[in-house]
Amino acid sequence: MARDFFDELSDTITRTTKDLGKKAGQLYETQKIRSKISSEEQIVQKLKADIGNVIFEKYKEGAELDEALKGFCEEIQQHLDIIAGYRDSAAELKGQKICPACGRHVDRSVSFCPFCGSVCPTPQPETETAEGDVIDSETEETAAKETAAEAENEAEEAEETAAEAENEAEKAEETAAEAENEAEEAEATVEAENETEETTE
Repeated sequence: MARDFFDELSDTITRTTKDLGKKAGQLYETQKIRSKISSEEQIVQKLKADIGNVIFEKYKEGAELDEALKGFCEEIQQHLDIIAGYRDSAAELKGQKICPACGRHVDRSVSFCPFCGSVCPTPQPETETAEGDVIDSETEETAAKETAAEAENEAEEAEETAAEAENEAEKAEETAAEAENEAEEAEATVEAENETEETTE
C-alpha cells in the first residue's frame, strides 16, 4: 500500500517535471523566434531606407521620377535646405561659414577652404530690398530668434527620441535577460527530470 502511494507520487512528480520542462522550452523557443523576427524587421527597415536613398540620389541627378516619388524627394530637399539654413546661422554666430564643397566650418574671412581648397564665398547680408527700402533690423532679429527657437525645439525632440531609443534598448536587454533566465530554468528542470527518472528506475 505504502509502495503504491510512493509510486504514484513519483509518477506525479515525473509528469509535473516533464510539463514544466516542456513549458520552459516553449517559452525559450518563443523568445528566440521573437528575436529573429525583430532582427528581420530591422533589416527590412534598413533596406527601405537604402531604396529611399537611391531614389533621392537619382532625383538629385535629374532623373525622371514618378510624380509621387518626385513629391517625396522635393519635400526632403526642402527640409535639407532648412537644415542648411540652421547650420549657416549657427556658423555665423561663431564668426564662421560653411564650405559649400566639403561642408566644413571655416573662418568667415577666408576665400578658399583650408581643408579642401575649394572657393569659399562669404555670403553678403542684404541691407536693401529690390525697391531700395532698408530692411527692418527688428524683423531680422525676430526671424533669428524664431530660427533659434525652432532649432532648440528640434534639439529637444532629438533628446526625447534618444531617450526613447535608450528605453527601448533597456527593455530589449531586460527581455534578453529574462530569456536567458528562462533557458537556465529550463535546463535545470530537464536535469531535475533526468535525476527523477534515474531515481525512479
